[in-house]
Amino acid sequence: MALRILREIVEFFAVIVPALLLAALIAIVMADVVARNFFFMSIMWAQELAIVLMAATVWLGLAGAAIQGQLFGISLFVDKLPERFYPFARLLSDLLILLIAAMVIRAAYAQISTARFTTFLALGWPKWIVAALLAAGMALVIVGRILEMAESFRKVRP
Repeated sequence: MALRILREIVEFFAVIVPALLLAALIAIVMADVVARNFFFMSIMWAQELAIVLMAATVWLGLAGAAIQGQLFGISLFVDKLPERFYPFARLLSDLLILLIAAMVIRAAYAQISTARFTTFLALGWPKWIVAALLAAGMALVIVGRILEMAESFRKVRP
């Protein structure tokens, strides 16, 4: 029961939130294009907000792909192995995903530490927000893969 609730929370932040952010990104870019072409002026903060929204969409959306088992490179290799090697290859790929995501979180933290004094000019927001979104996305990848591993383990051991 607790795993199901946690999975729904992770799926909300990794699937639904990126979809909503993508819709906001499209609306803001479209409004900026209309403003430039019809009113001959740009929305000053549109480009910076689009950068933040794109980063959030990509990093959180990557977590959604990982949760749904749609990491193309992993599936391409693991699914082509003989069936007897599949459980070992799946475990190995999950462990590699966890390791890589942890290293990316470490790199994002380093970037946050060095970029904490820079801001977006028009928005005034700190630029480390982009690195924080990367770290959040990778944390969701880790939680999602651990949940998937726990569910797979439950299926093997009833």
